[in-house]
Amino acid sequence: MKIAFITGITGQDGSYLAEYLLSQEYVVYGMIRRSSSFNTKRLEHLRDPSEENSHGLSKRYGKNIYLAYGDLTDGSIVSKLIYEIRPDEIYNLGAQSHVMVSFEQPEFTMNTNSLGNLRLLESARS
Repeated sequence: MKIAFITGITGQDGSYLAEYLLSQEYVVYGMIRRSSSFNTKRLEHLRDPSEENSHGLSKRYGKNIYLAYGDLTDGSIVSKLIYEIRPDEIYNLGAQSHVMVSFEQPEFTMNTNSLGNLRLLESARS
């Protein structure tokens, strides 16, 4: 089975991509940001409580789907996840995409959206 790694898996496009890849018999790992509230409602139909358990840095969420906490602004966790998962394919859909936040916090937006891509690519390369 092929292994896919998706940043931004809890977003609209990430959840559709995860569903599609699962239908194609992939094992899917998704990186989600840690927050005080769980933002996995778009993945709820893929959840299987009987399958849930911890696995290294990742937590099994359902059959062939794992979620791991991480953030594109933290290169060390991105590297650890890529090293542990060893994906065949990487899909980077993670971003700071709120327009108002991008104007109010331009450095954070640049750090996430631009340098986050660089961190992910460097992790994959090494």
